Amino acid sequence: MSSPLTGTTGSKVRGVVGRAFLWLWLVIGLIPILFMLLTSIKPAGIANSIPPVWLFTPTVRNYASVLSGGSGHSEGFGQLLFNSAVVSLGATVLAIVLAVPAAYALSMRAFRARKRVSGWILSTYMFPPIVAVIPIFVFVGQLGLMDTYAALIVPYAAFNLPIVIWILRSSILQLPFEIQEAAMVDGASSWNVLRRIILPLLVPAIATAAVLTIVLSWNEFLFALSLTRSDAKTAPVGLQEFTGMYGTDWGNITAAATMIVAPILVLMVVLRRQMVAGLSFGAVK
Repeated sequence: MSSPLTGTTGSKVRGVVGRAFLWLWLVIGLIPILFMLLTSIKPAGIANSIPPVWLFTPTVRNYASVLSGGSGHSEGFGQLLFNSAVVSLGATVLAIVLAVPAAYALSMRAFRARKRVSGWILSTYMFPPIVAVIPIFVFVGQLGLMDTYAALIVPYAAFNLPIVIWILRSSILQLPFEIQEAAMVDGASSWNVLRRIILPLLVPAIATAAVLTIVLSWNEFLFALSLTRSDAKTAPVGLQEFTGMYGTDWGNITAAATMIVAPILVLMVVLRRQMVAGLSFGAVK
């Protein structure tokens, strides 16, 4: 029979081993990002060197070239990043505005078909977006919305809406129903319950859903390639311009990729507490 001291020592050892494994896994995951960052600040002459050159004088010429739209590219990458930001934020706001009342309705006990409808909504998230590219392309063309922000915001919001509704609904179901009953007994309407009681408690879940929608919209490539030309072209589409028939400009493409990744990393760092709170509160069930 083991002593309490032995059990405590074993727990500490397992904790240390677990943390060491997590840190090792984190370092391995950061290697591609570190390599991308180092390549983006290498001079043009050694950016394509094989094996890689590790000792060099850092330069920001690649970033300046990308942002200025040089090297024969159609426009500056700063405009593409701005387009991506507008589309991602617009899709996120639209998805949250539509998902909050829908999630609240699907959590009401008076709605008998709530489980079946919720399951159907979640099943639509498994629908492959590539199947809808041609119909949406034709529809957008007929409406005269080609190469506009709206052509991307609406589809992005629509494809992310099922998972956002499911996240918010799961969080609402975690809230004690007695709180809503007490408010209704005092004469509050369903709208007032949602606005004054549910919404303040849903902030962590809304932050989780918003970050997820922003990331998925920011990284989307297929619809942005099909529905835009120049005015609303996003950064992932512009990234392909650095690869041509004569090779790849690794210095510029890694600089552009770094500028795409950086805002997402900053967003995750800033909202990490809300993300953890939303996930632990039942946002993903």
